[in-house]
Amino acid sequence: MPETIILNYQLSKDLWRQFYDAHYGCDPSIKFHYLWGAICIVIGALGFGGFYESRIIAGLMMATGFYGVLAKHLLILKSLRGACQHPFFGKELTVAVSPAEISVRSENSGYSQPWDNFVGYRKLDPGFLLYHDKNAFFFIPIAVMTAGNARRIVQILDAAEVPKHK
Repeated sequence: MPETIILNYQLSKDLWRQFYDAHYGCDPSIKFHYLWGAICIVIGALGFGGFYESRIIAGLMMATGFYGVLAKHLLILKSLRGACQHPFFGKELTVAVSPAEISVRSENSGYSQPWDNFVGYRKLDPGFLLYHDKNAFFFIPIAVMTAGNARRIVQILDAAEVPKHK
């Protein structure tokens, strides 16, 4: 099996969206926001239905509820706005995964990071999320690799002692 895995993919807006959706889908606080948002919407609807008199409180409960229910989508939109500023946005990437580091190149620029710069990783449906901290991650889509490449990346991450996030 080769020591270094070379992968190529386009860093598109749809790809960013898939990975942000997967990232925020793992966040328990987002699920908590959704639950409380739904409860607030019900309480607000009861107010507008005449269950209690204050329309102002009912309106505030509805607004709070919709914010809670839409929190994940709002975070994805905010993150996508920031992603559009990334220097590699919309470009073809060449990613090299080796036992020592991950290297990323696009046209005439690039960078390398040793595995000890990563605090964890997740393997989800869209691919690998390699975390620098709780909300900053680099991603590699599973669609651009073979099953053998995916297994080898897990072996490399485990050997480098990058912890697996839940």
